[in-house]
Amino acid sequence: MVDDSKVLIFAYGSNMFSQRLRARVSTAIPVTIGYVQQRRFVLHKRSDDGSAKADAAFSASSNDCVWGIVYQLQQSQKPFLDECEFLGIGYEEEAVDVVYADGALCAWMYVARHNAIDATLLPYSWYLNLVIAGACEHRLPDPYVNHLRSFASIVDPDAARHKANQRLIGAWCESDG
Repeated sequence: MVDDSKVLIFAYGSNMFSQRLRARVSTAIPVTIGYVQQRRFVLHKRSDDGSAKADAAFSASSNDCVWGIVYQLQQSQKPFLDECEFLGIGYEEEAVDVVYADGALCAWMYVARHNAIDATLLPYSWYLNLVIAGACEHRLPDPYVNHLRSFASIVDPDAARHKANQRLIGAWCESDG
């Protein structure tokens, strides 16, 4: 029986990092790792801070996939996450089939809106580090983590924001990493 009070979200960007997602929606619980087929991980979604954020861009190639984490959260908290993701402005949501060890399940995923894509932007280093920390935290496949590490990034000109986000990652590395 489906519990209508819960919703499944497929996180593939900075929301993979549990502390980041729980700061946004406290009821988020990781369910499984998995991947979505015919998608490529790219960093081209224009953010309001002037940097690039993650997208799972449709590729139509069966060789492409984006790995991530399926989280369960209370349906009542999804509007808070939608707001953080600028749903309807920067991202749209799609129902996707996530392939995992025991089969497949359906979850919601945020994808960049076409008018929010700017391939000339780079992510801030702290953002890319959050993505990589989430992938490491949940033990995504090493080749995929190495792929994430291959992306270029820039230093955030807002030193306080950079420091706050790096501190979040540092706290995890000291306790769990």
